[in-house]
Formats: sequence, structure tokens, C-alpha cells
Amino acid sequence: MTPTLPDLRAFVTVAQLRSFAAAARTLHLSQPALSRRISRLEDLVGVRLFDRTTRSVEPTAAGQEFLRQVTVTLEQLDHSVAGLRDVASLAAGQVTVGCVFSAVHHFLPAVIRTYRERHPHVQVRIIEEGADAVLSVVLQGEADFGLNYIGMQEPGLDYRPLLQEPFVLACRADHPLARRREVPWSELGRYDHIRVSKASRNRLFIDQALAQLPPLPRPVCEVRHVSTLIGMVEAGLGIAVVPQLTLPAQPAAVVGVRLVQPPVTRTIGLIQRSGRSLSPAAGAFVALLQAAQPLRARRRKAA
Repeated sequence: MTPTLPDLRAFVTVAQLRSFAAAARTLHLSQPALSRRISRLEDLVGVRLFDRTTRSVEPTAAGQEFLRQVTVTLEQLDHSVAGLRDVASLAAGQVTVGCVFSAVHHFLPAVIRTYRERHPHVQVRIIEEGADAVLSVVLQGEADFGLNYIGMQEPGLDYRPLLQEPFVLACRADHPLARRREVPWSELGRYDHIRVSKASRNRLFIDQALAQLPPLPRPVCEVRHVSTLIGMVEAGLGIAVVPQLTLPAQPAAVVGVRLVQPPVTRTIGLIQRSGRSLSPAAGAFVALLQAAQPLRARRRKAA
């Protein structure tokens, strides 16, 4: 048997007040009930904790040492409970979001700004990575949830779609295609182009969607990251196919033109480990994310 929390609090209260009567009033107990608690505690620990007289109550030497230890334990417990209450009320805590690179800059800042206004004592931590790495940090529990375009069929994950994002043609604002409303994929072979390597998940989406079309000519350059593609296009090395959210905000040297015949899209969704509840901090962030509708695709095209 182990002492109960009420027994320990009764012991500390009597030791601090040096009075059974005063301790009983503080704890809202009758004196006989309080005495029974102390007697039960003494039986459990096997030593007398108090020297009692008709005029005073004093902790024994063993009681003094027990008081020191129990006081520290109760303070730590109270601190832990208070901390949990703060976390539950969003007065403290942390939310960690795994997010693919393209999604970070286009819709997270507005959500974080609102979240910080409402919950200034909760820290927001962003893990910005490629699609596979974001999948990994969510599965391993390093992130509370993730924003990703893969994971909808991943075992152990729940997936909620948020945005269907098209792939567009990125070209310089002074390129002949820049003022077109749309461009068929079949026309891209007429121009120098740059593409991402097969190490990129985006390349997989494109190759699968265009499997029935004649292959494009060999690119002038192949890179690993979409952000590098944008830089190469801006430098005038060619055109490139990119997810729409990766385009820079207007006005910019690089603009996007809709690709058709066929249109190719990817879906960005919220991924979360199956069967795991979100913390209050993470739940509040997800609610804001869904309510704000910041994921709406914006067309970026030269005027």
C-alpha cells in the first residue's frame, strides 16, 4: 500500500500549522477524520510522524525529514498540474507543423499571425522540408501534423485534402508565352526548358500525368529543387513546370501560365497520425488553418 494524496496533504498541513484543529479547519475535515488520516499514514510508513501533547503538535525527527521530501514532491506535482492546465487553456505549450517548402510562404504566415494574436504564449515551430521528410516527421511524432501533397494512402496516417493545386508554366515576364492565358503541353518542346530530377516527387506527378504524350526534348538543365528552377527561369535559361504555389508574388520577373491538354494537379492536405488526438495547441492551429481558407490557389500571371 502507498499513501494517498489526501493523506500526504493532511500530513503537510498539520506539520505546517502545528495544530490538528487548525489543519482540520483548513482542509474542511473533522478532527477525528484528520486524526485517522495521520494514523493511517504513520501505519503505512512505520514510524511516528508527530509528537502530540495537549498543548502542541511537533513533527518528530523522522517527521521533519518526511516533511521535507513530501513538500518537494507536492510542489512538483502542483507545478505539473498547473502546467497542464496552462497547456489545456493555451496559456503555454508548443505546436509543431511539418510543411512542404511551397506551402510555408504562401499561407502559413497569415495563420501564424492570427494564432499568435490569440495565443501569444504558445510557441509555433515549423519544420519545412521536402515531401518525404515531412511525411517522416509526422509518422515519427516529431510534428503534431503536416501539410503535404503525399500521404493520402500512407498506412498509419489520416489525410484531409485542403487544396488542389495546378502545375503551371513558369517563364520570365518578357518570354513569348508570358501573356498567353494557357499553353498546351505539346508546345513546350519549342522552347528551352529546365526540369526537376527524378529525386523530386513533383517529377513523379508530371511523368505519370504525361505518360501518354510524346516526351519533351532533353532539358538544358536538371535540378533537384523547385526553388532552383525558379531561379534558373529568372536568369533566362528557359521555361519550367512548377506547382503554382511555388511562384513568387507579383510583381515578379517570373510569372505562371496555365498548362492544359491535360491539366496536371497535386493535392495539398493535412496529414496526422491515425488514432492520435491533437494537443489543444495543435487543434486550435488546425481549426484556424481550415477556417481561414488561406490555401486558395492564386493565379500568378503577367498583366
